[in-house]
Amino acid sequence: MRSLFLRIFLSFLGATLLIGGVLVVLALTADPHRAEFIRHEERLTNAGNKFAAAYREGGAEALRASVAEEKIGRGTGAVILFRNGIDPLDTPSIPRKAAKLAAKAAATGQREIDVGKNGLWIALPLDEDYVLVAELQPPSDWQRFTDPYGLGLRLLSVFLIVVGVSWFLARSLSGPIRKLRHATQELAKGNLSVRVAPSLGGRFDETAQLGRDFDLMAERIETLLTSQRRLLRDISHELRSPLARLNVALGIARPKAGSEATLALDRIEREAEVLNELIGHLLTLASLEAGEIGERALVPLQLLVREVSDDADFEAKGRGCGVRVAEDSPLFAEGSQTLLHSAVENVIRNAVRFTKEGSEVEVRLRRKEGGETGLAVVSVRDFGPGVPESALENLFEPFYRVAEARDRQSGGAGIGLAITKRAISLHNGRVKAFNAPGGGLEVTIELPLAKESSYVKPGALP
Repeated sequence: MRSLFLRIFLSFLGATLLIGGVLVVLALTADPHRAEFIRHEERLTNAGNKFAAAYREGGAEALRASVAEEKIGRGTGAVILFRNGIDPLDTPSIPRKAAKLAAKAAATGQREIDVGKNGLWIALPLDEDYVLVAELQPPSDWQRFTDPYGLGLRLLSVFLIVVGVSWFLARSLSGPIRKLRHATQELAKGNLSVRVAPSLGGRFDETAQLGRDFDLMAERIETLLTSQRRLLRDISHELRSPLARLNVALGIARPKAGSEATLALDRIEREAEVLNELIGHLLTLASLEAGEIGERALVPLQLLVREVSDDADFEAKGRGCGVRVAEDSPLFAEGSQTLLHSAVENVIRNAVRFTKEGSEVEVRLRRKEGGETGLAVVSVRDFGPGVPESALENLFEPFYRVAEARDRQSGGAGIGLAITKRAISLHNGRVKAFNAPGGGLEVTIELPLAKESSYVKPGALP
């Protein structure tokens, strides 16, 4: 069935007609007590004829055996067969009501009923002056509910049918939507190769069409982003050649230039170095976007953090500030030493760039419970102006800059933190930023610890 609308319509229509038909049947059998009594009477008549035949053929003993073997049904108490007003079995303690009722039924030739202590007494006239007297006891609540002719079992059957139809309908409608939702989540995580149409099978309704449209969108996005990354990488590579020639030309021009051109050549050299660094960042970002992580090894985070902090502190002295490792631990992560070094360095250098003069950037490395092996947490706090709350989520996007605090004179092109985020993500970690109490920005990096990190390694710093 191609139309989702038609499937919904026919399913609800079928369920409604089914329920309506059951309700009609219930209405036609609205007197359950009368129907139950008629069924009892039929069973008693058949049993009475059987008892009479057994008595005719084998006498009292055959009658006694037949009464003991017969299963008349639930709700039936004492059963007595009279012939010409006499009980052939001489049943002890026969109620007078039973004998009188049997005589009356034999005289009138019709069914006779009377009320007893435990229910109803019924006398049914049979052939050849035989009369069957039986006591009908009221059924229990459970017997009424489980009676196949009763209302309780019918309502239960209706309920089960409606539940079954509704379950099938809900599963049929929600199944493809769940698959589409899962594919959307995968796409949001960066898995551009996810497709949903193959998992929908041979469906041709609107849901399947939506799945195919999703696949077209995902394919288009994957093509665009792949082209963008390839273009970014190719341009970065192409810029390296003229930049190298520019540096060679600077080296040739310096001996020939006079003292008046020295300042200009120095400025050109500095700008060329900035451009070369920017190209290096772009190439790194392009490789990270492609998911390239390189060779994995056991990375000593304590040594890495101290090394980066010492280098950043040396450079920060020229700005009248510093970098201090306030806390560290001998922790180890598994991954790329180069990428993790770059990720931590970008965060610390960014903090040095914006911290106040005379302040110290605080760096901490500590262990945190989480995951299978625990987490290593690197936190870097500066004492600068902080970042507007609305901009915190965008700090790790490529080329994003906070207008109030970052401009070209402050340095940086907005790539360093983007490299940090992608490098940490490739190591199954996460990075986040928030404004610290008392001012300044704090950036935390969480990395899964290597299994060996539970132990202190040789050479770990004290």
